[in-house]
Amino acid sequence: MSHLALRQEGQVKFYVPDPEKYGGIYSAPVFYNPAMEKNRTLSVLVLKSYGAGLTVCEPLSGSGVRGIRYAVESGSVGRLILNDISKEAVEVIKRNLELNGVDAEVYNEDANVLLHKLKNTCDVVDVDPFGSPAPFLHAAFRALKEEGLLCVTATDTAVLVGRYPRKCLRRYGSVMRKTPFYIELGLRNLLGYIARVAASEDFYIQPVLSYWERHYFRVCVYSVRGARDADDVFHNLGYVMYHRKERRVTQFPSQHTSGPLWIGPLGDPLLVHRMSAFDKYKEFLQLLELEYSVHAPWFYKLPEFAVDGKSPTLREALLALKEAGIYATTTHMASDGIKTEESYGEVRRVLAGVI
Repeated sequence: MSHLALRQEGQVKFYVPDPEKYGGIYSAPVFYNPAMEKNRTLSVLVLKSYGAGLTVCEPLSGSGVRGIRYAVESGSVGRLILNDISKEAVEVIKRNLELNGVDAEVYNEDANVLLHKLKNTCDVVDVDPFGSPAPFLHAAFRALKEEGLLCVTATDTAVLVGRYPRKCLRRYGSVMRKTPFYIELGLRNLLGYIARVAASEDFYIQPVLSYWERHYFRVCVYSVRGARDADDVFHNLGYVMYHRKERRVTQFPSQHTSGPLWIGPLGDPLLVHRMSAFDKYKEFLQLLELEYSVHAPWFYKLPEFAVDGKSPTLREALLALKEAGIYATTTHMASDGIKTEESYGEVRRVLAGVI
């Protein structure tokens, strides 16, 4: 392939189609999005903290940079499987593997076909599509061993938060209401869908990392096969009611609820703590660790507590809540957001004294 440009990300150098020659990254014959560097770097840290000698499959590889970074940087990969339905992408993948001295099995197949062929052989499957991951999840679970890690990116965030209600219902089987904390509900919508697919494939899931970043949601879930364990998934599924600024979890839908959603933990604080020892995203990971310790499936935005148009600052709010004996933390999902397990009414009562 002509018109290739050399790039570097992390410890890996690689070729991608030069976006200047093709009119941008979305017009290039092989897709590579530099804005996803954080996604890939955090994923490397997950693998580094997860295990060693792993069989890792990336069924939608594009340029192959994610899988190659796994092999070079994580120290966890024993067998690497890369795939793309595009022949041009496969050509670039092979060139990038050679450039970095990495061995991998490279396929040129439909992602779902390959995942079905890999049934019960993978420790890690990373589904990173352009758009929705929904079409690939059943096959991804079937490719996992009895225990494994499924990592998923979703860039159809507008659908997941409910901006397109019919598409959300059709694609994810959920109904989403307008709320100030719609980003968290969108993330939990994705996890809820993954959990239901997992259960249908006799898997139980436990999120180890999940977060929102501008134009995508990213989740990594530890998965265990077993019908009895799969039944336990439903303890972590439910609906979130939002009415007159109050929030609560319910097991039944109504005109004020969003769901079904994942209402369990968003991640593993201990794993995220280990991850934070490695990288430039240390502050972000430390914030996630704090957020994961708050189990309420929502957050509050400070303008919700405004009096005469004036809201408390983050510092004022956190200090007032701490002095009242209420644990609260900031959230990566809103610059003016706080997470706490206290009710809206109680938080409002405390913050009224600082406005």
